Amino acid sequence: MPFRRGAARPRSLIVSWTLRVGTAAALAIDAAVHLQNAAGYDAVKATISQGALFRVEAGVAIATALLVLVWPRRISWILAVLVAASALGAVLLYRYVDVGQLGPLPDMYENTWQVPGKLLSAWAEAAAVVLAALGLLTHRGAAPTRAVADSQALEATHHR
Repeated sequence: MPFRRGAARPRSLIVSWTLRVGTAAALAIDAAVHLQNAAGYDAVKATISQGALFRVEAGVAIATALLVLVWPRRISWILAVLVAASALGAVLLYRYVDVGQLGPLPDMYENTWQVPGKLLSAWAEAAAVVLAALGLLTHRGAAPTRAVADSQALEATHHR
């Protein structure tokens, strides 16, 4: 059966779903680790506690994972890259650099990978960055409607 022009081919559907599910799974792992460890960081605080930041990060990761699954648009992929990259950047920064307290953010320096789930979370964040970036690069927007295509063709003939 031939495919209509602009219709998704089976291979691109498989790639799209693989990237969507992979990105969502990686973000879900990240969220689960942050939720699991949040209570242990409630005592680390400035204006806001590190535990509260963990809960916010987990909520944003879950929302982004769901967004990529149910509404795979360019903006969804961009948000997934940003959420995963910011989480990965934070864990790497605070693992290797003692930044100290930054305004309302507590001093989150922790020079170890021994915290349960920390390394798993970092790997999941890195995987989410890669998968979401691939999702963004391979994303195809909706095919132009017939009216848009006709108006573009008409406009092109006027500019000759």
